[in-house]
Amino acid sequence: MKPLRVIAVALLAALLGLAMGIFVAGPGVLLRTEVGQKLFERFIPPEYPAPAGSPGIGDVVAPFTVTGFSGPAQRLPEPGRWQVINYWASWCGPCRLEMPWLDAVHRSSEGRFDIIGIALENPGDAAILLTEIPVGFPQHHETPGSQDSSVRLGNAWGVMPFTVLIDPQGRLVKRHIGVFAGERQLREWIADAMHDQPGTGGRTDPR
Repeated sequence: MKPLRVIAVALLAALLGLAMGIFVAGPGVLLRTEVGQKLFERFIPPEYPAPAGSPGIGDVVAPFTVTGFSGPAQRLPEPGRWQVINYWASWCGPCRLEMPWLDAVHRSSEGRFDIIGIALENPGDAAILLTEIPVGFPQHHETPGSQDSSVRLGNAWGVMPFTVLIDPQGRLVKRHIGVFAGERQLREWIADAMHDQPGTGGRTDPR
């Protein structure tokens, strides 16, 4: 068999394997890699149109307000802080899987960045999950819909979990659709962006 034909057959087999994995396990398989994230954004039709003024990567995020479970409303993002904002819901199995990883990263952050959770659902249902999976980072809630803050930050598909990273200047640095592959990938996702940011000198590495 000619080399080019071998390569073509191998690529076809890889694509068929990926398609079968998505069919069996859902799009989460695709979303566990950076390449998969880009393919998803490019080829999967969005559920919601981007609201006016939605930031792209590198743009400043317009402030928005979320409601606390036991405190006053909070305005986000907070200036001068690295912030990881994670959107979740109690009915979302991958969100439950990811919550302990976020908590572990939060507990080892030593104040270098903040992790903030936002539940996109009825606060009563969300509160039940927080009693089942207690975490140490701040939690808020917001009514889900086509204009919620996750959609404004790039979640045009309504996928959860959905996570964004915002830098101290309030710029949208990164977003991740779906669940991370594990705690290690989450740490690397944060660390890579913070390490690349001018002026950090690599001192903010959360790994």
